[in-house]
Amino acid sequence: MKIVGVTKCPTGIAHTYAAAERLEKVGKKLGNDVKIETQGAQMTENSLTGKEIAEADYVIIAADVAIDGMERFGGKKILKIPIKPVLKNTEEVFASLEEKAQYWEEADKSGQSDVLLQLMNGASHMIPFVVVGGLFISLSLSFGGETTRHGIVIFSEFWGKINAIGQLAFTLMYPILAGFIAFSISGRASLAPAMIGAMVATDGEILGIGEGTGFFGCIIVGYLIGYLVKWMNSWKVSKALRPMMPIFVIPLFGVSVVSLLFIGILGKPVLFVMKTLNSLLAFLSDSPSTAIVLGLVLGAMIGVDMGGPINKVAFLFGVASISEGELQIMGIVSSAIAVAPLSMGLAALINRKKFTEEERGTGIYTIFMGIIGISEGAIPFATSDPRHVLPAIIIGSAVSGAMAAVVGVTSAVPHGGIIVAFFGATNHILLYLLCILTGTLVSVILVLLFKKNVLERK
Repeated sequence: MKIVGVTKCPTGIAHTYAAAERLEKVGKKLGNDVKIETQGAQMTENSLTGKEIAEADYVIIAADVAIDGMERFGGKKILKIPIKPVLKNTEEVFASLEEKAQYWEEADKSGQSDVLLQLMNGASHMIPFVVVGGLFISLSLSFGGETTRHGIVIFSEFWGKINAIGQLAFTLMYPILAGFIAFSISGRASLAPAMIGAMVATDGEILGIGEGTGFFGCIIVGYLIGYLVKWMNSWKVSKALRPMMPIFVIPLFGVSVVSLLFIGILGKPVLFVMKTLNSLLAFLSDSPSTAIVLGLVLGAMIGVDMGGPINKVAFLFGVASISEGELQIMGIVSSAIAVAPLSMGLAALINRKKFTEEERGTGIYTIFMGIIGISEGAIPFATSDPRHVLPAIIIGSAVSGAMAAVVGVTSAVPHGGIIVAFFGATNHILLYLLCILTGTLVSVILVLLFKKNVLERK
């Protein structure tokens, strides 16, 4: 069979390329002609041509976010699945094509992703803004800040400008989040009303409640505009008026509706929910006993599927906390992110008999992935022996998270790994590294203790 496909994960880094490689390798092994397009963080690679799509018997869309150019596949038989099943059992994906693939019509493109995928699409576009903002603010405070009785104050003009750029990036992340949630639901026409609506929802003066509704308000705006525009796209309008819809009618109507809703109804309740959640997080973080529980839960969530949906829920929890000025949640998450790849890479180097030749060959590379905060580096180890590897990773990640919660480690950037310490984005570099090291050692000990030698498993 001729099969084409697209892979795309929320961060556009490891999962995207690992899934594409698995599909092409296994597909060709099964006798198929396979070509997979990767929509990564930097660019789209191995792009599918119109001829290749037309000649394909099936299309595989392995994605955890909405993909670009879905309209190309109108009329083709498509199998849409998350990335995790591809990495876990690639042969089963190909075996299920005939039974599960369905014809997809171009008219259905506005409804291509479910609620979680829509949220992930917004988050994946937002993350670079938060990273840049967090790093610029951290650097400005580290090198230009002076401690006074009013807190850290920046007197340097240069570092003051760096701080202002960081704050600007943080301001932009709100409309980007809302805009691309809406975009994944109803396309380009929803971008302007969603982005403007997000600015309204985060402006306390416009809302008349003193404060904006922040991260949660923008999520609500994204979904409201997305489905509102999707409904408007279904209107039967005359040919003469159709060009006016995306540039005039939809933006004007969308911004008016969401602004009225937030000013008149939603502003105060959303702000109340946001403040309540922040207060709860502050309460849990303050007490050592509750901080341990918080750290254990978030750390385990990070380790359980290494970049998958559960991991991303915990990660987004940390991102939301950064946007509200609570940095400790991200500190917990950042510490736990590095544990899986660091521990599996080290274990493969320490006791080579327990790992396959392929795993041993990627040991150094996996450690590097841990250093730069890409937990997906441990996925090959988990898929080859989940019964022994996953418990070790989950327990080690939970230990790292609990330690970070107890000692009060923070992170100002939505990322993990040792690299966070190099950028000075944490409040205590040595404690941060100690949390990562402790969780990593726990995972290494557990996996080497219980994992059987490769020859014994055959």
